[in-house]
Amino acid sequence: MKHKKQNIRHNPELAGSLQPDDGVDPRFDVSSTDPSRGKIDRKAAQLCAQVHRALDFIVPEVLQDSEWDALVFDVQPAPNTGHLLVLLQAVEKFDDEKLRQLELAVVQRAGAIRTAVAGSIQRRKTPTFTFRVVPS
Repeated sequence: MKHKKQNIRHNPELAGSLQPDDGVDPRFDVSSTDPSRGKIDRKAAQLCAQVHRALDFIVPEVLQDSEWDALVFDVQPAPNTGHLLVLLQAVEKFDDEKLRQLELAVVQRAGAIRTAVAGSIQRRKTPTFTFRVVPS
């Protein structure tokens, strides 16, 4: 059986000019995975919106027995959708010490919050949460 000759074309346009990414292994090319390139991950945004809607009801309910009250300000992937950053906003204006106490109160109830979110989102694995309180 004869082997087929590979048809190798010489492209002078590509060979004649050097590009900034020449010699970079495509698996490790950071420009293709750079989130600042303008592409919005639709599924990540969808999950964040779903978790945001769930947390709108769960956080006030979990904090109901305490002296604190907070609203969900934003939910963002932090670095990916396996871990989410939840930004909370205090209902009242507090100083920095009170905001840290509110954040501590929410972190202490993080297990109950994650369990409640797991029952309300459509995902096999529930992401972990990092809570930050922003001033109002």
